[in-house]
Amino acid sequence: MAEITGEDGLVYNLDGDGGRTHVFIVALGHYPFFRDGGPAADADAPLKQLVSPPRSARLMADWFIHDYNYPPAQLGSVALMISEQEPAPYTSPSGDWLLRVPTYDAFAKAAEVWINRGMTSEKNRMVFLFCGHGYGYGREASLLMADFDFRSLNKWEQALDLGLFHHGLERCAADEQIFLIDACRRPHGDQAAPDAAIGRSPIHPDQNGRKAFQTRRNAPLFFSTGDAQPARGRSDGASVFTDAFLRSVAGMAANDDNGDWRVNNYLLLYALSHVSFRLTAQEFPEPQQPQGGEARLFDFHYLKTPPISPIYVARQDNEPCGPGELRIEIDGASQTRECTADELEVELPLPLGAYSFELAHGGGLTLSAKQSSRPTFKKARLS
Repeated sequence: MAEITGEDGLVYNLDGDGGRTHVFIVALGHYPFFRDGGPAADADAPLKQLVSPPRSARLMADWFIHDYNYPPAQLGSVALMISEQEPAPYTSPSGDWLLRVPTYDAFAKAAEVWINRGMTSEKNRMVFLFCGHGYGYGREASLLMADFDFRSLNKWEQALDLGLFHHGLERCAADEQIFLIDACRRPHGDQAAPDAAIGRSPIHPDQNGRKAFQTRRNAPLFFSTGDAQPARGRSDGASVFTDAFLRSVAGMAANDDNGDWRVNNYLLLYALSHVSFRLTAQEFPEPQQPQGGEARLFDFHYLKTPPISPIYVARQDNEPCGPGELRIEIDGASQTRECTADELEVELPLPLGAYSFELAHGGGLTLSAKQSSRPTFKKARLS
């Protein structure tokens, strides 16, 4: 039997010595006061419902709980709040959980608990992930909670002012604070007057900043898209950003310069950008490109298994690969894959290793190539 989470939204908690990583995920797909939101909806609201955030949030929570590995601050807790059209339990190792809806006040209560968890040690790491509607440009951003209503005279009271929140968290002891923001970044335009409030925050900056702590703060922002750009979701799955993130941490953003496979923040942004571009370049005139800022170099994740990264197989003459059959030789064993007439490039996510490719084209032409799978990606050009 599923039970509702506490006001802290916790779905996973593991105490331990040393620094700990505390994750707070907030996702909004259902906005009751936006178009198609139900009986209280505003038919003239400029925004509508979203499909991908609830799915994205569940996938991200699963990854942090089951795969995240950072020895200096192993996972300590995951808090999860989701607004969705048809609420469903979330299953974690601690049980089945009914999730709280992130209205602004509910979010603020959970955020205060999350912040206090980070206060226990400067060696802690904080991760904040938001998936939903937003406005903004640069760090000046509003993240809209479930009770945001465009008809309200004080609507921005139901939005998080990301800049204020980010600045205020200087007061949190944890010296690594990572913000993953999967939301549109279109400017506020006619939605907010110049110098008007664009939200509020459960924590405010003060004049002392980090004077009480021994360490400097590293608090990078990873935005799913660039300034003044939309973030792309999907009607049948997770968001582009989530897909790109999960591929990146599976190996595309890793390197073994230190003798083991690690993902650092710079390689993560590079891999996120690469995957996002490929996922959106064919559909939109301006492909989605993540943007980051305010970061110094740090390791984000240590892989538990060898990396998986793609080899892109294409013909040297840029002709279609098919119709035909592509044979892939892996450690002496062969696999085959049919290629269609419109495939100019075949993407093959493969574990670290060396591979041989042979294409039997429909016209009787046989082409071959050899390539090794290694992050971030490799090309195999058949000739």
